[in-house]
Amino acid sequence: MRRMLAGFVVLVLVLGLATAATVPRPDPVRDYLLTALALLRAHSIDRDSVDWPAAEADALRRTTGVTAPAGTYSAIRNVIAELGNPHTILLGPTQARPPAAQTIEVPSSSTTGDLAVLTVPRFVLDPVAEHRYIAAGEAAVRSADASRPCGWIVDLRRNDGGDMFPMLTVLAPLLDEGKLFSFEWPGGSQSVTLRAGEVLAGGTPVAAEANPMRLARQRPPVAVLTSAQTASSGEATLIAFRGLARARTFGQPTAGFATGNEVFHLSDGAELLITTARDVDRTGRVYGNTPIQPDHPLPATATTDEVIAAASAWLHTQPGC
Repeated sequence: MRRMLAGFVVLVLVLGLATAATVPRPDPVRDYLLTALALLRAHSIDRDSVDWPAAEADALRRTTGVTAPAGTYSAIRNVIAELGNPHTILLGPTQARPPAAQTIEVPSSSTTGDLAVLTVPRFVLDPVAEHRYIAAGEAAVRSADASRPCGWIVDLRRNDGGDMFPMLTVLAPLLDEGKLFSFEWPGGSQSVTLRAGEVLAGGTPVAAEANPMRLARQRPPVAVLTSAQTASSGEATLIAFRGLARARTFGQPTAGFATGNEVFHLSDGAELLITTARDVDRTGRVYGNTPIQPDHPLPATATTDEVIAAASAWLHTQPGC
C-alpha cells in the first residue's frame, strides 16, 4: 500500500509538471504590442484600410526577441503607417511627458484703424492654465472692443493645436450661437455648440468657464488668418467660422489635420494619439487630412502687414464697416 501510494504521488507530480509545461508563460512585451494594435483597430477611422491579421503577424515577427516595450515602437509605427493617417502618432514616454516648466502663450489683441486684431495661440492640455488662458483672452477681446471696431481679424497663423475648447471660448463673442461644427466617426457624430458664451460638446460643457461677453457691435465681419502652421485644433477653430456669411479666410493653406484625436495611455508611459473622427462644418462639409484652402490665398512670402492689409480691404467692403 505504501508503495502504491508512493507511486501515485510520483505520477501526480509528473503529470503536474507536464501540465505546467504546456501553460504559456506571461509575455508582457507581446501583450503590450497586441494591446496597442487592438486600440488602433478599435478606434482609428482608417481601420478598414489595414489587413489586421497580417499586420499583427508581421508586428509579432518584427518584435521577436524584444525584451522591453520600447522595442515594439517601430512595429507599432509601421502599422500606423499602414493606416495612412499622419495625425495618428505614437509618442514615447519622454515625448508624452510635458516639460516640468512651460510657458503658456495667451491670446492678445491690438487695433489698426477701425479694426481689431485678435491673436489666438495654441493651448496645451493644462487644466491649471486654462482659466488664465481664457481670462487673458476675454481681457484681450474687451480691450480691443473698447474702440468699437467695425470688423475683426482673428490670427490663427501660429496656432498648431492642443485643446480647442478654451480657444473657442475666447472667440465666443465673435461666433454665432448654436452649432459651430461637429465630429463625425463611423456610425456616429457629436456637435460642438455655443450657448450663452459656453462651449458644449454633445450638450456637455467642455471648457473651464463660459465667456458671455457681448461686443459693442454685434455680429461683425471676421477675417481669419491661416498658414501651413495652422493645425489640428487650430484648424477646428478655423472651421467654427466656416459657413458664416460674415467670415472669410486669408493666407496660406492649413497643415491638413482637420480631424479629432483621442489619447490612449500605454503601460510604460507612452501615448497613442489615434484619429477617431473627422471635422464637419455647419454646412455639412467634411474635412480630413487635406490642407484647408483659404478663401483669399496669399503668397507664402507675404509679410504680416500685407496679410493684414488684404484682410482689412475685404472687411471694409462689408456692411457697417
